[in-house]
Amino acid sequence: MFVRFVRGRRHATGVAIGIGTVATLVLAACSSSKPSASSTSSPASTSSAAATSASASGGVSPVASAVSAGSSSAVASASLAPAPSQAATGSSIKLGLLAPLTGARADLGQGMQTGAKIALSVINATGGVLGHHVNLDVQDDAADPADAVPAVQKEVQADHVVGIVGPISQTASVVWPIAAKANIPDLMWGGGSAFDNITDPHFFRLSPSDTEQADAMVVYAHSKGWNHIAIAIGNTSGDQSLVPGLQDAAKALGMTVDKPVTIAVGATSFRSEIQTLFSTHPQAVLGQFDIPSAGVLFGELKQQGLLSTPWVASNLWFAKEFVTSVGAAIASGPIYIANPGAENQGYQPFLNVLQQQTGSNQPSNGQSYIYDGVNVWALGAQIAGTTDSPAIEQGIAKAANGPGQSCYDYSTCLQLLKTGKAINYQGAASSVDFDKFHNVFGPFDILHYNADGSSSSLSELTPQQIQQALSNG
Repeated sequence: MFVRFVRGRRHATGVAIGIGTVATLVLAACSSSKPSASSTSSPASTSSAAATSASASGGVSPVASAVSAGSSSAVASASLAPAPSQAATGSSIKLGLLAPLTGARADLGQGMQTGAKIALSVINATGGVLGHHVNLDVQDDAADPADAVPAVQKEVQADHVVGIVGPISQTASVVWPIAAKANIPDLMWGGGSAFDNITDPHFFRLSPSDTEQADAMVVYAHSKGWNHIAIAIGNTSGDQSLVPGLQDAAKALGMTVDKPVTIAVGATSFRSEIQTLFSTHPQAVLGQFDIPSAGVLFGELKQQGLLSTPWVASNLWFAKEFVTSVGAAIASGPIYIANPGAENQGYQPFLNVLQQQTGSNQPSNGQSYIYDGVNVWALGAQIAGTTDSPAIEQGIAKAANGPGQSCYDYSTCLQLLKTGKAINYQGAASSVDFDKFHNVFGPFDILHYNADGSSSSLSELTPQQIQQALSNG
């Protein structure tokens, strides 16, 4: 594990008050009960469809492992519906997914749903969780807290989910208090700095904070000599939360930062925003905004002959939809993406199962994070022998942090547990090592698209390298 570095948190007092107020109101409005899945046997004996272990290199995919165990028809199917397993003979249980299937961030919701489904297809094909088939209970929160509250209440009170993956930052502040009240874990995806210091044991975050995302973006720009930067930022709260980090890191490095320019979701033209962005002739533009808007904006940049200025973007643009939206010729230009990296081999097994089930070798945004969330929840339940709190939360932490043998896909990790070995799950989106606030952190890969739409890693920034750069100023 890395030692997580922390610079001064922005507006910490105001954030704490805001989240506390929301949490109090939500908790006062909800109550719930849920069934649990438990096992009286050890994790090593919870299911009988044994998966073939991957090699020490971790190169065997979840699909390949499951196929070796005799579940090929269930796992290799192109259908994304979680495949039932003959070994999962117990009653079914439900895992909730909160995602924006409609609204301003609907571009993220489908990827989240796919990530959960492909993970569950492997889990169910290798015996389910504690012998129980796991059904995915999907609710649309429209990236709006007003929609998220009834959605999560339905999952908890009516559908009796035993855990929740998602939502994104825009609605997490109203979802996790309800999950906590119901004594179930919530594994959210999002970078909002408001979640940097959550102490509730039910809360887990699957992606690094915007604080660290911003630091990586700025440090990379500085390393390239781009010391006069503009900021193009979306108008959602999830985008706007990145701005203080960008400004603070740039200030620490003595860089010149122009006033942020807002890119509004759904706008049909950004000509005036482009004029403002480029009026000071920045050496690079740093930003985060939705992919459909990127298609419009970069099309207008092409018309104006402004494609030569480098862009450094957040991991929001690490998605096949970005290449489709802006075109491969533009995507493979001077656009660099700071994506949370994994110093392990968990990404390739994820790509293997994604390609076998969807035909795609380029993930959509959110797929890998939610895939990791489902896997670490299921492995945590296997370790705990139950889906009940507090054992399930302790099991998730043990599955993610170890100490134990590194494993890179669900089937291999499960096989290790069956043989009585402790594990350390290394995920597709990150190493999935949780700190004391149940946050994950860097390193960050700097990615660049190739002409065929694939991506390559140009360099890696470790937490230590980022910290040293900011300290040296």
